Amino acid sequence: MRNFSGKIFSGELDLLQDSFYLTQVKNLQTASNLSEGKLMQLNQYLSNQGESCMITINDQIPILLQEKEVAELLVDLASIMNALKTS
Repeated sequence: MRNFSGKIFSGELDLLQDSFYLTQVKNLQTASNLSEGKLMQLNQYLSNQGESCMITINDQIPILLQEKEVAELLVDLASIMNALKTS
């Protein structure tokens, strides 16, 4: 596994399983395993949002992302997916 620390997402890249183990969103701790397909779905969802959007952690904790944070998360997701594809 390889550590990843972005502006919004932090966690570990599992290059063997083509997945990302999410450990932190902004300043909130979590534990979620995201497949490459889920990462692509999230990327598509965020790309279609307007100024701000809401995401949930562990299907319980809503987090409002402002426009700048959405853009930062899109950069994080692109970096994560690129790392998984080049493994």
